Amino acid sequence: MSRVLTNYMTADIEGDFVVLLTGMRINKFWKVWKWLPVFIAMPRMNHELAKDPELGLLHYRNHVGFREMMVVQYWRSFEKLHAWATDPERQHLPAWRKLNRDVGLNGDVGTWHETYVVKQGQFECLYVNMPLHGLGKAVGVVEARGARRTAKGRLGKRDVANKHPKELNVEVTAGVESAERETAK
Repeated sequence: MSRVLTNYMTADIEGDFVVLLTGMRINKFWKVWKWLPVFIAMPRMNHELAKDPELGLLHYRNHVGFREMMVVQYWRSFEKLHAWATDPERQHLPAWRKLNRDVGLNGDVGTWHETYVVKQGQFECLYVNMPLHGLGKAVGVVEARGARRTAKGRLGKRDVANKHPKELNVEVTAGVESAERETAK
């Protein structure tokens, strides 16, 4: 089990990055021969990317539901993502060609993706009592102190009120001692 960080933490990354959400949906369960190759291809692609950091993937996480599978991926750049996705020697392009040949637009299996190019300083995140997770797991975390204590501060916007949780009537008492011990380590 991953170690829980009992503190207010935020991701620490310099420069732009990319978030890719991609997935599939089984539309016709009985057509296993249509959706199973897609279902199997996605973990293979993640494995290929995880083995070679030079490809640009920072981290990924799978989410599997009843008829859907989604992967959240964090990339160093859109250029790295696009280079990998269009390289015929890598897993993605041959799988994409096979899907178009075998399924096409017949409705048996749905696939989708959303790509977000995030400019430096144009994101904010907060992890409280969490193990490394999401973007924080991809790039590392720092304590959310000072200007990073508020959402506005993490976005680099001047927080005129600069209200601390105590001023917002949010009392943090449980576990404060253990968080201070973790910080001192």
